[in-house]
Amino acid sequence: MTSKNKIFSDLMRELEVEVGTRDLTEVVLLSLIDAIKGFKGSKFDNFCKQYSELAEILTNTEPKFGIFRYYFGFLEKEIAGKVCRVSNDNTWKKHAIKKINEVLKNARKLKRDLIKYSDKINVNGKTILIHDHSHTVQDVLVHYKSHGKKFKVIIAEQDFEKTHDNIERLHKAGINFTVVPAYMLSHIHDQIDMVFFGALTLKDTMNFVLNPGALSLITEFHVEKTPVYMFMGIDKFSLWKSKKRAEIFIHRHKRKHAHKPIEYERIKYSHDRVPAKLFKKIITNEGVLTPEKLKKVFMEKFKNRK
Repeated sequence: MTSKNKIFSDLMRELEVEVGTRDLTEVVLLSLIDAIKGFKGSKFDNFCKQYSELAEILTNTEPKFGIFRYYFGFLEKEIAGKVCRVSNDNTWKKHAIKKINEVLKNARKLKRDLIKYSDKINVNGKTILIHDHSHTVQDVLVHYKSHGKKFKVIIAEQDFEKTHDNIERLHKAGINFTVVPAYMLSHIHDQIDMVFFGALTLKDTMNFVLNPGALSLITEFHVEKTPVYMFMGIDKFSLWKSKKRAEIFIHRHKRKHAHKPIEYERIKYSHDRVPAKLFKKIITNEGVLTPEKLKKVFMEKFKNRK
């Protein structure tokens, strides 16, 4: 990995934790439009070369983001294969921006379709547990609230930033919620009717990549026979052959005990991998799928990915 790729990967990883992959993708697409408008190069072939370099970086971050490959891979083909062939120095900006706006429109439609299918999950009178700060799950809950559905939410407390992101979004939407530390949920198993999760991606191993701590919590409720639901668009599929732990970023650093002369190594993992079979249903923009149906959909898209 070059130093440029590493810097960009680190930046994307930090932003993904803060805003989520879907919102991050939209931010990058909108930034790309601004960059094209302000591009100072006089010839469109200069832009084509620079865009190809940018797409190479965007689609090969560490870890790789399925949603980046889905949209920026498509754009690379459209711009390099079409815009740069039919445009001239006076029209290429207009054609390139048109293609990006088409991608933005498609991404927003995909999000709306997923939320539409979320209505097939009956939440009236239910208590829903959430753990990660998935913006997709937040959007679904806000949608339920805006359509007059009656439900309660329990937030499983974890990292400060992620927990408070959930608190702020639910408070703003007027959704009733309670916060319980994630390691104390055993006391309220009988109060929880369903569990909602979002994910970074789905691998060809049929493992979802989720926030750290997700696997233990999902396993806990799987044992309790409480249904766990996944909300994720198909544009997040990782349609390439998995490498061992490639989607997990490992942060190692030295720490010292506050009051004793003890130094030790601390290891923190960026994500968990959770088997799709642990979810009752997976809500996507193409419908509500069982784990078995999800695998068929994934493998069909994997086969046709090129």
